[in-house]
Amino acid sequence: MEVIKTVDLSKSYNQVTVLHSLNLTVKKGEVYGFIGKNGAGKTTTINLILSLLNSDQGTIFINEKEIKFQDQLYKRKIGYVPDVPTFPGYMTSKEYLAYTLDIFNMKIGDYNIKIQDILDFVDLPNNKKKISSFSRGMKQRLAIAQALIHNPEILIMDEPTSALDPIGRNDVMNIIYKLRGSKTIFYSTHILEDVERVCDKIGILDNGVLLVEDTLENIKKAYYNNKIYIETKNESKYLLEKIISSKLVENARIEQNGVICNLNGKIDENTLLKKLMELDETIVEFSKVKTSLEDVFIRLTNGKVT
Repeated sequence: MEVIKTVDLSKSYNQVTVLHSLNLTVKKGEVYGFIGKNGAGKTTTINLILSLLNSDQGTIFINEKEIKFQDQLYKRKIGYVPDVPTFPGYMTSKEYLAYTLDIFNMKIGDYNIKIQDILDFVDLPNNKKKISSFSRGMKQRLAIAQALIHNPEILIMDEPTSALDPIGRNDVMNIIYKLRGSKTIFYSTHILEDVERVCDKIGILDNGVLLVEDTLENIKKAYYNNKIYIETKNESKYLLEKIISSKLVENARIEQNGVICNLNGKIDENTLLKKLMELDETIVEFSKVKTSLEDVFIRLTNGKVT
């Protein structure tokens, strides 16, 4: 089932288009990483899905049903975690979650059991400590708890780890990992390491345009399947000169003690190895390079990771 789908979704601010005919699809049970630099249009997309903004054009579907800006009932199926959550500092975590249950008018037998279960899940203590004294990481875990308290089918998270230290980031990513398969998760980020850890599928957004959408494995194969590292007994700068003049590869550059390059599609790696030996190069290492999402992101956006 297609849980979230947008068709030709567009949005402008002051005659500047920030989202261009966005077409994305998130299937049931997927963890979808929505990647882009700061200002790419990620938060705008989330606000449109949540009807916090009205689109200029396009259609949004939740569970394969079209939603309108004025619709509200579909939001009961969604839990939302903002990038910078705010809370009434005078409450405890238990009091705040009880308040959230009241807002949803949840008909459950025992609030205390429900709240304790969710606090245990996000690893927060159930005590009299006020939220105002919580660390940034604790507040983020409380935001996840309130997003999950009504047992939604869909969890939407906007940059959930962007302001956290490494320990806080790890805590949040562990929660997402535990939720895999039981919830459909759509989360935006520019932290590529996190995406590689938990996501089933990714979409890369740049200046409001969705450049690619696929599984991480397929994207890596499509964009960097032919990346080779070559090291010989020759100095790397002389090896680079030979490789460039041979016109056998593309994007050759010095890396550590050797050269990294891309096959140009005219030859395979075995042919390249044979050609190097014909050029009187004594091979020390010849191997395919493991591709990272950062490599793909930089290639697609022609820029630096933010």
